[in-house]
Amino acid sequence: MQSRDNDSISGDERNARRIPNLLLRILTAAVGLPALFAVVWLGDPLISIAASIAAVTGVLEFYFLIGMRWRSPATLAGLIFTALFLAGVIFLDAVVLPVLAVASVALCLGILYLKQRQPLSFVGPVMWGGLGAFLITWPLAHLVLLRDLSEGRDWVFYTLATVFAADSGAYFIGKAFGQRKLAPRISPNKTMEGAGGGIAAAVISGTVVHSLTGLPGTLAAIAALSAVIALVSMAGDLAESYLKRRVGAKESGKLMPGHGGVLDRLDSVVFTVPLVYYYAT
Repeated sequence: MQSRDNDSISGDERNARRIPNLLLRILTAAVGLPALFAVVWLGDPLISIAASIAAVTGVLEFYFLIGMRWRSPATLAGLIFTALFLAGVIFLDAVVLPVLAVASVALCLGILYLKQRQPLSFVGPVMWGGLGAFLITWPLAHLVLLRDLSEGRDWVFYTLATVFAADSGAYFIGKAFGQRKLAPRISPNKTMEGAGGGIAAAVISGTVVHSLTGLPGTLAAIAALSAVIALVSMAGDLAESYLKRRVGAKESGKLMPGHGGVLDRLDSVVFTVPLVYYYAT
């Protein structure tokens, strides 16, 4: 069978390939967005269950990207770390987060030592295992905490609407007017113009949601918070793009047709949730 490079593929063929992917994205979003809305609206226990599933799946995707084996001691330790974090937040309170962090690291080290009996050999794996679990589980644990606030439902909707607006604004403005590359070595398609459009869209969306819901804070403060959310979401997106480029992966997984894996959808959201939680509290 003969292979052809991208330059030899006609424009019609490229468009034909894009259409099925676009339909998959639309169908997945048509199912996923109402489900997400329902989970946020109803709150616990649904949001705790959803956050737990997303955290475990995202952690496993991270381990897959960096080449950790599913049954390795570091993977087991990372999953225990994830479970402890989620259980502590769901059943206890935010004050346990620092204690859980220390206890989880100590437990990970203990499991790896007992398994391998070679202390120096597990330093690297446990660092990657703990880092992946922490970077994904810590923000998602704050999603549960944010929803549990007295105005938590509105804060979660505000966060999601602002992040989605930033992503959409960056995409469409970048597509229409993008000239200067934002980070060509990490994500060649992102532009400075797109970033500016994303920030503007986030500010507009954030202030509109603030006005509709009556969330506390001045309009200027919410506009500033929305701009910071846009910047943080872009940083998260670039961080995952950098990881995928380093390991030669296009997507973190195949869980959501047309959208990739859980990490592909959460990269723009996860670090904005703790930001909004600590602002709100």
